[in-house]
Amino acid sequence: MKNFPKVALVTGAARGIGKSTVERFLQEGLKVVATDILPENETLDNANFVSLSHDVSKAESWASILRDVKSRFGRLDILVNNAGIGTLPDVEEENDAGWMEMLNINAKSAWLGIKAVIPLMRFNKSGSIVNVSSIFGVSGGFGKSAAYHASKGAVSAVTRNAAIRYAPENIRVNAVSPGFVRVAREEKTIEKAGDEMSQDILFRTPMKRWAEPSEIASAINFLAGKDATYITGVELFVDGGWMAT
Repeated sequence: MKNFPKVALVTGAARGIGKSTVERFLQEGLKVVATDILPENETLDNANFVSLSHDVSKAESWASILRDVKSRFGRLDILVNNAGIGTLPDVEEENDAGWMEMLNINAKSAWLGIKAVIPLMRFNKSGSIVNVSSIFGVSGGFGKSAAYHASKGAVSAVTRNAAIRYAPENIRVNAVSPGFVRVAREEKTIEKAGDEMSQDILFRTPMKRWAEPSEIASAINFLAGKDATYITGVELFVDGGWMAT
């Protein structure tokens, strides 16, 4: 029986954790579909890579991406729901528009992604979905970013729910929940919050540093791959010890 290269779809892939995950998957010999609302213009010198424009909050955009994947490869083995945004407003500062934008991009997208890929994974009788959640999906953080906390809490919850639903079909669903990662979006958000929060992050992180995107990508690669075939419904904290305190 011919052993086909596995195909992975990574959202929010133009930068940060998503870009590092794409690079790691390519190193592992996977074919990778990298999607983003603003795709990376850089063209990787790799025949196993394709970059596509994708609005993860829209069902029709997911349908278009999956048609493309099926046409190109005829299969999908891995989905990484990574696309997301973050803001600072607390419960009283947040407004309807900000709340809904956060839930749509961070949480609704994970549900739409799972829903979109299941038929193709079911056809191949296997699959692995990794949702990128956050330590702030299960902790109160600094009392800020209320909508972000709510959105990531939803991602963690739907991960567990979908893991149970699809386990009998050999489709695994897990989450990686990072702490603070040295990516442009997070650094800009913390810079806006001020030095006090930046110092507090290091104080509350036992390893006393931020993560590199490649460290999160390694955890995603583990949960997505052959070394985690009996793992589903797990939320793996990659946080320098934050959740242990």
